[in-house]
Amino acid sequence: MKRLAIISILCLSLVGCSSAPDPITVVIKPIGNEMKYETTQFEVLKGQEVTIIMDNIATEEMMKHNVVVLNDESKVNEVGMAAMSAPGYIPENEAIIAATAIAEAGQQTRITFTAPKKTGTYVYICTFPGHFSMMRGEMIVK
Repeated sequence: MKRLAIISILCLSLVGCSSAPDPITVVIKPIGNEMKYETTQFEVLKGQEVTIIMDNIATEEMMKHNVVVLNDESKVNEVGMAAMSAPGYIPENEAIIAATAIAEAGQQTRITFTAPKKTGTYVYICTFPGHFSMMRGEMIVK
């Protein structure tokens, strides 16, 4: 009986010591002055702390970008169209998991969030007017 108690305590302490995955930082850049992301896919672990940095290396003033992660790919058009009239070009929508602010050309913005606990592929887009149809990528949660 004593042996069983010791084994139970050891098992519980091992489970309690398991740690969350280390935080990850992902830097997303446009391809120069194009409406395309250089990074079109990245992987994270479920429940992992994720920091996305939008590093807008564009040099043309009109090339403003952000990164908006969605939990439903079917909402891309809805979110993209609503962004046109939303403050900061980020609409209020339940499909949005995380969103960086708009980065002016030559600037960076960032957001830190917890990755979904559900594995799968989550689309990200730029919601600056007109960009969402061309600037897309995938966050894969494992």
